[in-house]
Amino acid sequence: MKLDLILVADCANTTSDGKLNILGAFREIYAPNFPARHSSMHLVVKLVAELGEYGAKRDLTVKLLDPDGNEMINLSGPIETPKGGKGVKPEVNAILEFKDIIFNKPGPYQFVVLVDKDYKGDLAVYVNEIELPHKDQG
Repeated sequence: MKLDLILVADCANTTSDGKLNILGAFREIYAPNFPARHSSMHLVVKLVAELGEYGAKRDLTVKLLDPDGNEMINLSGPIETPKGGKGVKPEVNAILEFKDIIFNKPGPYQFVVLVDKDYKGDLAVYVNEIELPHKDQG
């Protein structure tokens, strides 16, 4: 399988006819202090099957690594590749919702995608510290 798309968004879903809806795609998160909590985000992964994989069952793994490379989250589950047809390569859309992720410090966090333990790609999400404006004293 090949990774065709990976992104993080505020919301994502698929329609009954397979259309992928994505709202509010982003690569950066801003927080005034740490540890910071992000209430909800959706990781969208689109995989495309190669010949010989049509109708096959695979194991999808998604990991989230902190800026030091430490594993924060490790999710695995089965996916089934559609049989395909009409000359179109079958696609698998995986949408994972992450709620209340705690980011301990600023820096690049990596979502890593594996299929059957084979690396398919990654996405960096940058968590940045912002300074809140100070109220003038006087």
